[in-house]
Amino acid sequence: MPATRLHETIKQLIDSTPGLTQRGLAERLGLNPAAVHRMLYGQRSIKADEIPVIEAYVGAKLDLQGARAKTAPRGFSEGPVPDAFTQVPVYGYAAGSEDIGKKDGGLNLANGEVIDYVSPPPGASANGIFGLYVFSDSMEPRYYRGELIYVHRSRPVRANRDCVIRMKNGDAHIKQLVRMGEDKIRVRQLNPPLEKDIPLADVEAVYPVIFRG
Repeated sequence: MPATRLHETIKQLIDSTPGLTQRGLAERLGLNPAAVHRMLYGQRSIKADEIPVIEAYVGAKLDLQGARAKTAPRGFSEGPVPDAFTQVPVYGYAAGSEDIGKKDGGLNLANGEVIDYVSPPPGASANGIFGLYVFSDSMEPRYYRGELIYVHRSRPVRANRDCVIRMKNGDAHIKQLVRMGEDKIRVRQLNPPLEKDIPLADVEAVYPVIFRG
């Protein structure tokens, strides 16, 4: 059975829920009703920053993984774009402070909020990849604040390679792996030069950085 397209899911929710209309969605999005009509019939792509507004209007969380979604990354044109399966979700920010475990203003990964969609690295599919924006300057000059990095969910992390450490509280930190022991991992940052140990009991996952955008 083919996957439902995202615009079809939204149209079904509007058609089956009393009080919801295409005009009402247009007013909520600040769009011309004709633009919303085209969107609901697959003739206009859905921008990433429109999804939270649509979810609030229909009162439901949209399944961006299960539905085949035509979504346009924030700031892109409304022209044809690939399906969601060829887009990489960006979930938040990788911090990188000296004090691992201290929240320093980056978005928390625990809520799973997708803040953007981007194209995958050259020559790669989107399968298993997600993106993060670097939030601090602790890994300069390798990574600068605001830079996009690509991370793989299931590839192994190797010593002396860059990685994102997801803490159990949802915070994410970008570091360089020195070694991984039985009860702790040792990591390195570049600015200022520093090595420190992180208890594995506090770590949810360690992902390799595979590309920078």
